[in-house]
Amino acid sequence: MFDKLKINKKYLNIGLITLMIGVLLLFVYQVSRHSVDIFLFFKNLFFNFLAVISPIIYAFIISYILYRPLLFIEHYFKKLWDRWTKVSLSSKTYRLISLLILVIVVFGTITLLIKSIVPPLFQNLLTIGEDIPNFQTILTEWLSKLAPYFKLIHITENQIHQLTTYITGFLSGFLTKIFASGTGMVTNVATFFINLFATLILTFYFLKDKESIFIAIDKIATVTLSINTKLKIKRFLKDVHEIFGGFILGQLLDALIVGIASTILLLIIGHPFALLIGFIAGITNVIPYIGPIIGAVLAFILGLFTSVKLGLLGALLLIIYQQIDGNFVQPKILGESVGLAPVWIFMAILIGGNYLGAFGMILAVPIVALLKLYIERRLVKLQGKN
Repeated sequence: MFDKLKINKKYLNIGLITLMIGVLLLFVYQVSRHSVDIFLFFKNLFFNFLAVISPIIYAFIISYILYRPLLFIEHYFKKLWDRWTKVSLSSKTYRLISLLILVIVVFGTITLLIKSIVPPLFQNLLTIGEDIPNFQTILTEWLSKLAPYFKLIHITENQIHQLTTYITGFLSGFLTKIFASGTGMVTNVATFFINLFATLILTFYFLKDKESIFIAIDKIATVTLSINTKLKIKRFLKDVHEIFGGFILGQLLDALIVGIASTILLLIIGHPFALLIGFIAGITNVIPYIGPIIGAVLAFILGLFTSVKLGLLGALLLIIYQQIDGNFVQPKILGESVGLAPVWIFMAILIGGNYLGAFGMILAVPIVALLKLYIERRLVKLQGKN
């Protein structure tokens, strides 16, 4: 009787293993059959989660950018307060007053920019929309004058016409997207203002209680992680701060300088779209190599609305300034925060742009710089062992 039970148990185990393999194969089959649906489900789940926590992400980025200006204000406010009043305040009071000063400065600057820059920008965009038919005529006439030279390189009049149609179509589509995005923001105004309010509140508290927040995170890490893991994470975050922080903050400062300088140069020569081009040149300047070209191309294309001479002069001025910025101004601001050869920067931009567009172009350079840092550290360790 017991022998039969052993045999039955053996067959039972075989049956259970066979059943498990069958269930696993069926699961794999169903997953492969519905892989697209599963991918879309997790993709939507991920992006919905990002949308929910977006105020936290935005608040973290804004507070990270504003933290250094806050420390600057706090340092000089404390110095002046102690000198004038001889009354010492608590560190929390110094931080709170400095934060209020920073809020006033930031909102005052934003208000000034909105009142002085936004109306002329929209006027520039409206002017472009109204003048696109005239622009196509001017461009066609100018290219027709160059037709004999184009024939030498086998470019036909039909191809010239296709080029002008493409450029004007691109400008029309660009304007349509800008106005459509503005309309979309208005239609989702409730969500926009809820997220904006949450972001502002979180930014305020991140700046006000930065040190205490970091102490709390450190305590959680001490409880949940080993000492070695905690030290590795802290070192990694320090590296990210030094490379990404130095690069991104430097790029933002350089973008501001480029935007102002480009606008002034174009205003000097009487370019009708100086403010719009300077604004776009400043924003796109955060993309290494690619961004500066966009400003010069825009100066040329939009300058054609007035004359070919103005377009060429505007593009030439921006190219000359960009050479000065790239060789003298930007290296002074960024310092050695990246330390990559131009060929590595270009390849990083190319790969990042293909996968994540403009956002990938911006982040690709500091990511490669971070990889370079860890490769060099690993190399030093290996050489030390040998």
